[in-house]
Amino acid sequence: METVSEFTAWTGRGRLDQLVGELERQKDARIDFVADTRSLAVAARDGQLSLVPTEPHAMEWLPQQGLPIQDLALEQMGSKVVPPVPGRFMKELAHERPVRAAELLNGLMQDAPGRRFIRCLDGRVRAVLSDRYRVLDHYDIAFAALDAVRAAGGEVIEASLSDTRMKLKFTSRSVWDAIDESRRGDPGSWYSGGLGNQEHLRRVSARVGGELPGGPGTVHPLVTVSNSETGHGGFGVRIGLLRAICFNLATVEDVVAKVHLGERLAVGIFTEETVSQESKLIYLKARDAVRSSFNTETFARMVAMARQAQGDAVTSPHAAVHNVAKAVGLSEDKRNALLEYFLREYDPTRYGMAQAVARLAQDETDPEQASTLEDLAGAIIRGHEVTLA
Repeated sequence: METVSEFTAWTGRGRLDQLVGELERQKDARIDFVADTRSLAVAARDGQLSLVPTEPHAMEWLPQQGLPIQDLALEQMGSKVVPPVPGRFMKELAHERPVRAAELLNGLMQDAPGRRFIRCLDGRVRAVLSDRYRVLDHYDIAFAALDAVRAAGGEVIEASLSDTRMKLKFTSRSVWDAIDESRRGDPGSWYSGGLGNQEHLRRVSARVGGELPGGPGTVHPLVTVSNSETGHGGFGVRIGLLRAICFNLATVEDVVAKVHLGERLAVGIFTEETVSQESKLIYLKARDAVRSSFNTETFARMVAMARQAQGDAVTSPHAAVHNVAKAVGLSEDKRNALLEYFLREYDPTRYGMAQAVARLAQDETDPEQASTLEDLAGAIIRGHEVTLA
């Protein structure tokens, strides 16, 4: 298990304490500022593109030697010049012909100058955003959500962090229902979390074990709070279902979704004191949205969708798995694993296929790939986006 201290960075899928430790570390390691593109330039050094200051006042924010630009930020730089440069081309050009990439960006930034919100972390440029970008910090979103979850008697299942997003997943054991189903395998394995990926469950915050109040078909509400600090999606709260016997997660629909656009930011260094009142209101909305997500009526609607999915038989498992794999571009190994999970552990229904996809998500260490599969499981439960026939 990785440890977290002020000297180590953490990303991946894990526990709440790992996430909080990393967010606290980042608060002291990041630099955010707004600058005119005419005071900045892109330099190619040792095969790496860096953002460097070209005017004395910009050296207040950037060191004279500049900071390396991460690929994600480089794609954003290309998208904001006129005409925009496609992200894939920008990244390939930077890797193969860095001098030419620097010349292209510098020329376009000078031809059509503008203001950019630059986010730096650990000595690298991690995001190049609009000067209207509304800052919603992971740290504030996380604690607003945690306050609401604790007040509702809920608990953290998993915390994850990537270069693009933070996600927190919650449930409440006091809110439950049962979806009757016959399951293959040893009935002695019917305990909370017993059929899941045990390595994954040890890695995250999930408390496993104990009785299932509704038997092997017990389900609980799932609430997923997500946020990006780098322009890769807005703040959102999604709801879904947790199947207790294996801790499968399926995110079914949005409760709230907010984009990060607000008033223009002033040129200069960005501090926490400049967070707008509008942003603070969104933190309150995050708290209220999480609280409402544990509502019994909302949960009952999710369960009704699952029961309807359970009534739809899957008559051709191989074709169904092929269609699911195609929807998200699964590799051959993952497609085979999905087929094995579906045939071995779940009912031959649309609900069973959703559970097999959710079980495959537990095998992913990349939080973005795991979330894609959990969203796909929810889409299968809804029954609109993925054809299983």
